[in-house]
Amino acid sequence: MAFDDHSQVLHWLPAEDRWEAISWDDWLQFRELKHPFMPLPEISGGIHYFIVCIHDDSTPINLIPHKYLIDPDGHIGSDNFAGLTAEERDDYNRIMMLPKYGPGDEDRLKEIRGKMGEIGNIYFPPTESFFALILGLSQKAPGTTV
Repeated sequence: MAFDDHSQVLHWLPAEDRWEAISWDDWLQFRELKHPFMPLPEISGGIHYFIVCIHDDSTPINLIPHKYLIDPDGHIGSDNFAGLTAEERDDYNRIMMLPKYGPGDEDRLKEIRGKMGEIGNIYFPPTESFFALILGLSQKAPGTTV
Protein backbone atom coordinates (compact mmCIF):
# COMPACT_ATOMS: atom_id res chain seq x y z
CA MET A 1 0.00 0.00 0.00
CA ALA A 2 1.39 3.41 -0.92
CA PHE A 3 0.32 5.67 1.90
CA ASP A 4 0.53 8.81 -0.20
CA ASP A 5 -2.29 7.40 -2.36
CA HIS A 6 -4.42 6.46 0.65
CA SER A 7 -3.56 9.09 3.23
CA GLN A 8 -4.81 12.48 4.17
CA VAL A 9 -3.53 14.92 6.77
CA LEU A 10 -5.77 17.53 8.34
CA HIS A 11 -4.71 20.49 10.49
CA TRP A 12 -7.14 22.04 13.00
CA LEU A 13 -7.72 25.79 12.61
CA PRO A 14 -9.67 26.66 15.77
CA ALA A 15 -10.19 30.35 14.97
CA GLU A 16 -11.95 29.31 11.76
CA ASP A 17 -13.64 26.17 13.16
CA ARG A 18 -12.35 24.02 10.31
CA TRP A 19 -9.74 21.47 9.33
CA GLU A 20 -7.38 22.19 6.47
CA ALA A 21 -5.84 19.47 4.32
CA ILE A 22 -2.04 19.33 4.17
CA SER A 23 -0.27 17.58 1.30
CA TRP A 24 1.32 14.23 2.14
CA ASP A 25 4.69 15.43 0.83
CA ASP A 26 4.57 18.51 3.11
CA TRP A 27 3.71 16.25 6.07
CA LEU A 28 6.60 13.88 5.35
CA GLN A 29 9.03 16.82 5.18
CA PHE A 30 7.63 18.35 8.38
CA ARG A 31 8.00 14.99 10.18
CA GLU A 32 11.40 14.37 8.55
CA LEU A 33 10.21 11.00 7.25
CA LYS A 34 12.26 10.01 4.21
CA HIS A 35 12.76 13.71 3.42
CA PRO A 36 14.83 16.57 4.83
CA PHE A 37 12.95 18.90 7.21
CA MET A 38 10.75 21.63 5.80
CA PRO A 39 8.31 23.60 7.98
CA LEU A 40 4.64 23.39 7.13
CA PRO A 41 3.55 26.40 5.11
CA GLU A 42 1.71 29.11 7.06
CA ILE A 43 1.86 27.27 10.40
CA SER A 44 3.30 29.33 13.23
CA GLY A 45 4.74 28.25 16.54
CA GLY A 46 2.38 26.98 19.23
CA ILE A 47 0.24 23.93 19.95
CA HIS A 48 -1.27 22.35 16.85
CA TYR A 49 -3.56 19.38 16.26
CA PHE A 50 -3.38 17.14 13.21
CA ILE A 51 -5.25 14.03 12.12
CA VAL A 52 -3.62 11.56 9.76
CA CYS A 53 -6.35 9.61 7.99
CA ILE A 54 -5.52 6.33 6.29
CA HIS A 55 -8.13 5.51 3.65
CA ASP A 56 -9.16 2.31 1.94
CA ASP A 57 -10.45 3.72 -1.33
CA SER A 58 -12.67 6.55 -0.04
CA THR A 59 -13.40 5.18 3.45
CA PRO A 60 -11.28 6.27 6.43
CA ILE A 61 -10.01 3.11 8.18
CA ASN A 62 -7.60 4.62 10.68
CA LEU A 63 -7.49 8.08 12.26
CA ILE A 64 -4.24 8.95 13.98
CA PRO A 65 -4.35 12.10 16.14
CA HIS A 66 -1.21 14.18 16.59
CA LYS A 67 -0.62 17.08 18.96
CA TYR A 68 2.58 19.04 18.66
CA LEU A 69 4.18 22.01 20.26
CA ILE A 70 5.73 23.64 17.20
CA ASP A 71 8.73 25.89 17.71
CA PRO A 72 8.86 29.31 16.00
CA ASP A 73 11.19 27.84 13.36
CA GLY A 74 8.56 25.25 12.42
CA HIS A 75 10.18 22.19 14.04
CA ILE A 76 8.29 19.94 16.41
CA GLY A 77 9.24 21.13 19.89
CA SER A 78 11.05 19.05 22.44
CA ASP A 79 8.01 18.98 24.74
CA ASN A 80 6.62 15.46 24.67
CA PHE A 81 2.94 15.50 25.59
CA ALA A 82 2.62 11.76 26.15
CA GLY A 83 5.78 11.21 28.14
CA LEU A 84 6.89 8.58 25.63
CA THR A 85 10.52 7.83 24.90
CA ALA A 86 11.88 8.35 21.38
CA GLU A 87 11.76 4.57 20.86
CA GLU A 88 8.12 4.39 22.00
CA ARG A 89 7.17 7.29 19.71
CA ASP A 90 8.95 5.62 16.78
CA ASP A 91 7.25 2.28 17.49
CA TYR A 92 3.85 3.95 17.88
CA ASN A 93 4.19 5.85 14.61
CA ARG A 94 5.42 2.75 12.77
CA ILE A 95 2.65 0.50 14.08
CA MET A 96 -0.10 3.06 13.44
CA MET A 97 0.92 3.23 9.78
CA LEU A 98 0.82 -0.54 9.23
CA PRO A 99 -1.96 -1.98 7.08
CA LYS A 100 -1.57 -5.24 9.08
CA TYR A 101 0.15 -6.10 12.38
CA GLY A 102 3.39 -8.09 12.32
CA PRO A 103 4.76 -10.30 15.12
CA GLY A 104 4.64 -8.46 18.45
CA ASP A 105 3.11 -5.27 17.01
CA GLU A 106 -0.28 -5.61 18.68
CA ASP A 107 1.27 -6.25 22.12
CA ARG A 108 3.68 -3.33 21.68
CA LEU A 109 0.81 -1.03 20.68
CA LYS A 110 -1.20 -2.09 23.75
CA GLU A 111 1.84 -1.40 25.95
CA ILE A 112 2.36 2.08 24.49
CA ARG A 113 -1.36 2.93 24.58
CA GLY A 114 -1.43 1.81 28.21
CA LYS A 115 1.30 4.29 29.01
CA MET A 116 -0.47 7.01 27.03
CA GLY A 117 -3.76 6.17 28.75
CA GLU A 118 -2.18 6.84 32.14
CA ILE A 119 -1.79 10.45 31.06
CA GLY A 120 -5.12 10.73 29.22
CA ASN A 121 -6.05 11.17 25.61
CA ILE A 122 -3.66 14.03 25.14
CA TYR A 123 -3.25 13.68 21.40
CA PHE A 124 -6.98 14.03 20.73
CA PRO A 125 -8.12 17.33 19.27
CA PRO A 126 -10.59 19.45 21.23
CA THR A 127 -14.16 18.12 21.22
CA GLU A 128 -15.38 21.30 19.53
CA SER A 129 -13.41 20.26 16.44
CA PHE A 130 -15.20 16.93 15.89
CA PHE A 131 -18.09 18.19 13.75
CA ALA A 132 -15.67 19.98 11.44
CA LEU A 133 -13.51 16.82 11.41
CA ILE A 134 -16.40 14.73 10.11
CA LEU A 135 -16.79 17.23 7.29
CA GLY A 136 -13.03 17.26 6.73
CA LEU A 137 -12.84 13.51 6.32
CA SER A 138 -14.83 13.77 3.12
CA GLN A 139 -12.19 16.15 1.64
CA LYS A 140 -9.60 14.16 -0.26
CA ALA A 141 -7.78 16.89 -2.18
CA PRO A 142 -4.69 18.29 -0.37
CA GLY A 143 -4.64 22.06 -0.06
CA THR A 144 -8.41 22.35 0.24
CA THR A 145 -10.18 23.61 3.32
CA VAL A 146 -13.16 22.39 5.25
